Amino acid sequence: MRSQIERYEKLGLRESLPKIYRYPIACREIGLILREAYIQFPKNLQSIIFHDTLAAFRLLPQIQTQSAVSAVHFLLQSVEAALPKQKRNMAVKEFKLAMVAHKRRTKLHHQEEKDSFQLPHDVLVHIFSFLDMQSLVSVGLVCWSWNLAANDNHLWELQYVVLYGNAAKRELIKQVQGQNKRHLQDPIDTGTITHWKEAVNGAYTGQ
Repeated sequence: MRSQIERYEKLGLRESLPKIYRYPIACREIGLILREAYIQFPKNLQSIIFHDTLAAFRLLPQIQTQSAVSAVHFLLQSVEAALPKQKRNMAVKEFKLAMVAHKRRTKLHHQEEKDSFQLPHDVLVHIFSFLDMQSLVSVGLVCWSWNLAANDNHLWELQYVVLYGNAAKRELIKQVQGQNKRHLQDPIDTGTITHWKEAVNGAYTGQ
């Protein structure tokens, strides 16, 4: 039982949730665990996963991206499919509260963008896709909305390919898949959960 808890904790999902560019990935990973393995885990581990699920919902208002909203809806579907009635009701309540707070914050943020003539997030991401790594890091220091766009996981996937090539990208994905299969008894499809900014930083520092 203890080894299963340790394997789950090694995934670092709780630490990933507060980070803007890792939040959607962590939500989807928790959702997959709920669907594929939750019922087979011991009570202690189920409790940990449940509290991480609640934490994911509560953090949503701080993560102002469409990918975060999509990921948290996926997590909600997993909750409804896997959790027993009492825990499911608690989680759904947290989700509804989080969505209300998220919509309020999004509305306020959009008003701030309108007042300051900020470009939409998807437009910023597209523009930043033409930058090299040093420039991408620099624009992320300008303001909150630029930092959010500059940390988009897809942008750092592009940077990884530019620096190390598609072959290195495929090899890294295989490594991530292997690590996650070792962490949990039931294998989980993790081909799309690579944290590309961390991958770039790790490989860049290593060289």
